[in-house]
Amino acid sequence: MSGGSVELHRHASGQDMAKEWARTMGVEFPRHVARQDLRDALTRVPGAPELEAGDQGGFLEYRTAASGVSVIVVDDEEEERGRHAGHGDVWSVSLWASSVPAR
Repeated sequence: MSGGSVELHRHASGQDMAKEWARTMGVEFPRHVARQDLRDALTRVPGAPELEAGDQGGFLEYRTAASGVSVIVVDDEEEERGRHAGHGDVWSVSLWASSVPAR
């Protein structure tokens, strides 16, 4: 496997999926995750890399090659938080493998 993604936006449509995820994976996520809340949490992690922003057409992608992390955030001001992720909410968090030679 070279990567994976947690599509947090799917939790906004209802608590059932979030509850199932918490039960099976042992990890709880709120229904909505604001980019600012994630950013604030990262400032408390020693050595956390700075995420660089890029435009993804209606979304912003914050990523860092150093850790192989990509965070997609809704960037459409007309999108309201509700049964869907709204403006400024995290859409997904992805991890990808760096290009490390096979052993």
